[in-house]
Amino acid sequence: MATQVGLYKVRNGHRTVWMLRWTSGRKRCGETLDGVDQISKREAKARQRAKQSAFDSGTESPNRPDRMTLRQLIAYYPDRRRQFGKGRGHLRKAQKLSEATIDSHLMTLRYMVQFFGGDQAIDRISLSGADDFIDALEAGKLSAARAKLRRKYEVGPQTIRRHIRNSKAVFTWALLFELVQANPFAMFEGKPLATEPNHYVTMSEFHKLYRAAPSQGWRMLFALCRLAGLRLDAARTLPWSGHATDSDGERHWIGIDWDRHRICIVGNSKVTKKNREVPIRPLLYRLLRTAFDSSEARFQHPRVGECGSITGLSPNNLTRIGQRAARHGGMEPWPKLYQAMRASCENDLKMRGVAEATYAAWMGHSPTVSRKHYTAPTDQEFAAVARVA
Repeated sequence: MATQVGLYKVRNGHRTVWMLRWTSGRKRCGETLDGVDQISKREAKARQRAKQSAFDSGTESPNRPDRMTLRQLIAYYPDRRRQFGKGRGHLRKAQKLSEATIDSHLMTLRYMVQFFGGDQAIDRISLSGADDFIDALEAGKLSAARAKLRRKYEVGPQTIRRHIRNSKAVFTWALLFELVQANPFAMFEGKPLATEPNHYVTMSEFHKLYRAAPSQGWRMLFALCRLAGLRLDAARTLPWSGHATDSDGERHWIGIDWDRHRICIVGNSKVTKKNREVPIRPLLYRLLRTAFDSSEARFQHPRVGECGSITGLSPNNLTRIGQRAARHGGMEPWPKLYQAMRASCENDLKMRGVAEATYAAWMGHSPTVSRKHYTAPTDQEFAAVARVA
């Protein structure tokens, strides 16, 4: 007899929710949907039909496994973490994740499959098993997931801690939904290690890098990172004029606002995809205007979005070519080439007396992130104080 899925209204605490129920053998199963004030009856019935179709076609089993294995978790986890967008904000530890974060979690889970085996029940992973897994990561024994690399893969301490954070997040989520009874990674330290301050890229170094750039696109990339503080991907893809969609599906105009001396962008995957504006300092304005006047952009049809990105660069080998340009300019490439230029721009704003909340908003992160990863005392500040009588 085919499994029949029923739709019910169920009182759950202080609210009423839609719930799917079905019987598998002698076991009654259910799945809670959103509240009746969040989705309509028509949408709830559509999800009931989708569940019924999945059971009838065999793409989903009505039998809920008593224990979930690591292999099942990898298949189950991504879609579930994509669903916590609307109507479930009260689940503070199960919020919707970005695709980049989900991919990072899945990499950690694949390492777990390699270490424990795909049939390992997730509620049977013990504290000692978690400790052995971390030791194996640290020893580089789980490098088969990186088999395409032609060199020995060594896992650094920051990477180890990232995998610990991923493991803690996955099992905290599993604990929230009663897939496990305890989080075996809860006692491990996953906080990132303190890093050295970014190199402050002086204007002299910037001009050397600018002159050594291999093309006009590269000059614009360096200028947008150092003088506007844009992230690498935002600088590479910024158009002269175009549109982009934020996380709420709203379209915004982005590009160079010549009249107001501002760059309008939409954030990247590291932050919420909200539109923001960044001021254009006089030097950057002159460089942008020179690039625009010498490019083909001004000869194109003036409809928005037809002039492509300012740099016209592909995402490949950006760091390697940037380091080569630094060497051609007579400099030793500094660590984190582009982040250092972005941090230097933020330090310039700090030294000019711009309020912390203001320049952090321009950079697209919180003041806490600014203090922790970007701003630091510069040689100019030391020298300024030393000259005071």
